[in-house]
Amino acid sequence: MSNLQRRLFLVRAPLALAAAGALALAGCGGEGSGSGAPTPASTTANASPSAPPTPSASPSKTPDSRPLSATSDDPQKVAISLKSQIAQIGKIVKITEDNDANNLIGRPGQYDAATFMQDTRLPCTAKDQYDELSIDCGAKIERWASNQNAIARAADIQQKLKDFGQGTEYDYVRDGLILRVSGDLKPSAAKKYETAFAGEKAP
Repeated sequence: MSNLQRRLFLVRAPLALAAAGALALAGCGGEGSGSGAPTPASTTANASPSAPPTPSASPSKTPDSRPLSATSDDPQKVAISLKSQIAQIGKIVKITEDNDANNLIGRPGQYDAATFMQDTRLPCTAKDQYDELSIDCGAKIERWASNQNAIARAADIQQKLKDFGQGTEYDYVRDGLILRVSGDLKPSAAKKYETAFAGEKAP
């Protein structure tokens, strides 16, 4: 072996041994970490304790996905609550498929429950049971499948009244319910309906 080869050997041998030692340490230091690379000391020293895993929500905690019509207030109960707050509300009549002047209750895409409230301040001269339960004689609560449906219903009513010149009515929406109040009542009287409807709690 020449002098040059001997010097190269002396330089390469320590480098090779150092590299082999580093590989051996890497193999031992990665145990349990899932990685072959060693963790730098500074990172390990400053790392905060790992937080315990967050438990996943149980199925019973998922939001209620049922339509509002299945969970919202019963129009009949709401009407009774309003009557207790507004002295001028007379009789209360539950709307059915047999007395619904609109002939819409229970039909696809329409309200699934409704209640009529007579207002004794209105000089209502009913010709039959349908006239007797019309908005002209008081107020009505309809229950729709969603808040969006109730809003759309109110908008449709107002548009038709405007287009066909059929008078006026006050419409108030809360969740899936729409309260329709005769436009023949004074604004101050309608305001009492609105306030009671917005803040009432059905019994």
